Amino acid sequence: MERKNVSRTPHLKPPFTLGDVKKAIPPHCFERPVLRSFSFLLFDVAMLCSLFCIFAKFIITEQSRFYFLVYMIMYSQLQGCVFSRFWIIGHECGHNAFSDYKWLTDTVGFIVHSFLLFPYFSFKYSHHRHHTKTGSLEQDELDIPLLKSQVPSIHKHLTTHPV
Repeated sequence: MERKNVSRTPHLKPPFTLGDVKKAIPPHCFERPVLRSFSFLLFDVAMLCSLFCIFAKFIITEQSRFYFLVYMIMYSQLQGCVFSRFWIIGHECGHNAFSDYKWLTDTVGFIVHSFLLFPYFSFKYSHHRHHTKTGSLEQDELDIPLLKSQVPSIHKHLTTHPV
């Protein structure tokens, strides 16, 4: 059975511009109020401390090794979710979306990324380069798809064909 190559990528320009899309978004969506940004950060800090206190109480009082293991697994999964929220805030700081003050955004981003043991400024610059080269097969630094010549012959049986 011969498969037809299905084109999933649009090849024509859309009937609107990026400026049209930006005009359609309400102006309040472009505001970056400091208090609101810090409220998200403080909520995440409260979640982090609350989970630690709750699980510390259960883990310290539990005598069984099985329940200790279960509590540790549950704790690590929930704290991983909270840490991902810290990562999102740090990522948005890298996009200068935390506040209108660049020094405040960079300070918060540096502190949050340092807490996660991840370098902030190198991430900020490399991530910016990634966004400027997104979709380029030769120049993008992340998410580079394989060419047909680099994929084994099994690609004929896949539903998503390589470039």
